[in-house]
Amino acid sequence: MTQSDALLEPLDGYNKIYKDLHLKHTEELFDQLTKKGKVDIAANKKTVAEYKAKIAEIEKVKNAISKSKALRIFLIILSVVLGIAGVVVLVSAIGGSLPLWAGIVAPILAVALIVLFIILIIKKINPKIKQNEEICIGLQAEADKLLKEAWAQMAGLNALYDWDIPQSLVTKTVPVIEMDDNFDEERFSYLHEKYGFRKNVDNTRSTQFCQSGAILGNPFLILKDLKQSWKQQLYTGSIVIHWTETVRTKEGTKTVHHSQVLSASLRRPKPVYNTDTYLVYGNEAAPNLTFSRQPSGATGMSEKQLQRHIKSKAKKLDKKSRKAVAEGDSYTRLGNDEFEALFGGTDRDNEVEYRMLFTPLAQKSLLRLIKTPEPYGDDFSMQKIKKLNYLRTKHAQGFDYEVDPVNFIHYDYEAARTNFINVNTTYFKSLYFDLAPLISIPLYQQTKTREFIYGREFASNVSCYEHESIANSFKKDLLKPEHSATPSILKTELVGKYGDADSVLITAYAFRGERRVTYIPRFGGDGRTHMVPVVWIEYIPIEKRTQMAVQKKQSSRLDFNLNSAKSEFKDMLNKYSVKMACLYERGVFAMLTGAALTKAAVSSINGVYGGIAAEAEMAAAAVDIDEEELAEIIAAEAVMHDRSNNPETDADELLKDESAETREVEASSSDEAEQSDADDDEEN
Repeated sequence: MTQSDALLEPLDGYNKIYKDLHLKHTEELFDQLTKKGKVDIAANKKTVAEYKAKIAEIEKVKNAISKSKALRIFLIILSVVLGIAGVVVLVSAIGGSLPLWAGIVAPILAVALIVLFIILIIKKINPKIKQNEEICIGLQAEADKLLKEAWAQMAGLNALYDWDIPQSLVTKTVPVIEMDDNFDEERFSYLHEKYGFRKNVDNTRSTQFCQSGAILGNPFLILKDLKQSWKQQLYTGSIVIHWTETVRTKEGTKTVHHSQVLSASLRRPKPVYNTDTYLVYGNEAAPNLTFSRQPSGATGMSEKQLQRHIKSKAKKLDKKSRKAVAEGDSYTRLGNDEFEALFGGTDRDNEVEYRMLFTPLAQKSLLRLIKTPEPYGDDFSMQKIKKLNYLRTKHAQGFDYEVDPVNFIHYDYEAARTNFINVNTTYFKSLYFDLAPLISIPLYQQTKTREFIYGREFASNVSCYEHESIANSFKKDLLKPEHSATPSILKTELVGKYGDADSVLITAYAFRGERRVTYIPRFGGDGRTHMVPVVWIEYIPIEKRTQMAVQKKQSSRLDFNLNSAKSEFKDMLNKYSVKMACLYERGVFAMLTGAALTKAAVSSINGVYGGIAAEAEMAAAAVDIDEEELAEIIAAEAVMHDRSNNPETDADELLKDESAETREVEASSSDEAEQSDADDDEEN
């Protein structure tokens, strides 16, 4: 199979060519980085083995300490039991319930054993524990020294991992897939003006990561968004009521005591958050067509189950076709029951263009993707709206396309190699099968759009999507509003452009929680109406604004790390940044600033961080640095990167905090209507 044929049959192309080819390229790149980083593999293997052996020794000593402490506790408890038993026997003997000799022997024996246990603890167990603790401290110091040595041995390699590694490997394996360093304004303008792709102005959705590129000249974009939506949270409350009732019996009258649990509930809006990873693809083929499809559920079916499913679907489609003819709609059956049943797309609005896209070859290729369970099966949804295609796959929701080079660093060469290969091969597999439904359509491959040649200057250097993505890379503690009880949705606004730098305003949208109580009337078994308190949380929107400088840099991770360790770079950060907050990723340098960007600030940045030096110069600089110093620089790198977006406080904790300020809110008619039937009535 040739590579040109592989693109027409993407499943065969992956299994027969690209899977092994990409593994080969990945292994070769790791070996090249190892050589360039001057890693002594044998020495690292020896150091790591000694380190792991030392850790095993530490665990062995810790287990001995735990056993000694357990024995000490046991002897102490046994001594207490013996003491109590001796006293009990003595008292019983004095009282005459036991022989006198028992009252004499038992306490003496108990005291003797207690003294023996105390001597054993003081003379044997405590010294053994202390000795083992000292041994453990010594072993830990030796292990720490070995670990530091292992990190130093790997420092040269760890320094060379860069942001473009997964992307460059994809392009090397499949040259028709081009991957951009970052999503710049020119690529966005192309997508916007030629295909209708728009800015994300939704304040409930933030771009956490974006990766742009092109396949056979047609642009695509991978986006991972954080979305905020609302759900109606159920809150409940209850009280216990008591009353008495006089009833007549044969003997006269008696008083009966009753108790009942009265419950009430209400629903209030609560913000919820989830991520959404999807691919956007622009192509001018079939420009007037709109349709959608969802996973068929056919993956994993037996042949018999599949045929039954297709037959059932075909009957429904025949009915849909007859109805369309009767009502004058445009829907017409394709004539391939299997494809229509499994692929879907029956909401299409242009039969001619639909057939242009889904030729017999395209149908065959897509059916193989849908019916073959490995590697992912039919896990993709697709929506085409004119010139834009949106694809979502289940496997992409569990994979992070932003492969931070920090994820590659390791003190153990063999572990680093395994991890490097696993991450990059998984990246390729995930991206390839995100694109596979598009690659399966010959017309998309045949339609090669000529890019615009822009003669104008753009308003910004990188797109608004890239602004949001880089903002989401900073530690959220620096950006989130005070007292936030939810994650933050980060939105950005371009303030101005100064050469190759953008001045950007970040607004973090979040919610704080406030405790509320609503009293809901409930009718009790005592014939009275009682007010049941239901405590709930009101989520109040809050926001915080932070300035950010974003600058395109022909740089590298190594270049940034070496520059950030220099005193003049730190002086620049002290002058312009917020809490030394800066980072570099995918050809973009960003810094949180105390004020809007100025030309003076841009000049100062360029003065200490002008861009990438020659490769030989950077390699020489890395070699000149002491291995331990380089390892420390690398260790400090991850401090500013923090894509976790956890709230400052948990609003639900307020439900339990009765001391928290609570405001009463009057019940609505819907609150009073929604009540629980699970009230308990007890009689005694």
